[in-house]
Amino acid sequence: MTCEPIKDKKKIDEMFEVLSSRRNGYVYALYFEFALSTGLRVTDILNLKKKDIQDGIVKIKTQKTGLYRNIALNDSCRQQLEFYLKNKKEEDLIFPFKRQWVHKIIKHAADMVGLDKSKVSTHTTRKTAGWFYYMNTGKDLVKTQKFLGHRDPKETLAYLMINDAEVNEELVNITWR
Repeated sequence: MTCEPIKDKKKIDEMFEVLSSRRNGYVYALYFEFALSTGLRVTDILNLKKKDIQDGIVKIKTQKTGLYRNIALNDSCRQQLEFYLKNKKEEDLIFPFKRQWVHKIIKHAADMVGLDKSKVSTHTTRKTAGWFYYMNTGKDLVKTQKFLGHRDPKETLAYLMINDAEVNEELVNITWR
């Protein structure tokens, strides 16, 4: 089964709580916030070093597409990251753990908050970031496509996983006379 975006902000808040409550929870919650804030793929995040972030801007060449990106961090994520990175060296990885570990902690948190963990993976954070970006930009597909680094808007639409219930929610508000 493919992963889905988490469209419920309350569930995201609950996942932050679960991640924070673990041993090393600060780092896991920071990873989750960073992933949601940047919309980057897990592989790109895990390869980032302290030197790749300058003045709140993540400078990266993405592995999958080879695109160069400059991604601005929001104030919350930036402040948490600066605090966390204060004692790290420029060449140190920001998040020194494996993809499999990210998969495990995200699935665990999802399960703990009542999400169907079969629909959750490391890519869920990317899809969730895309969903909230799309909603916060007034459903601007072009900006969302750019944010996610997609070449084709069809790929972005597939990420958003807009379902019949969401279409119908808007549809019933359209009147013709």
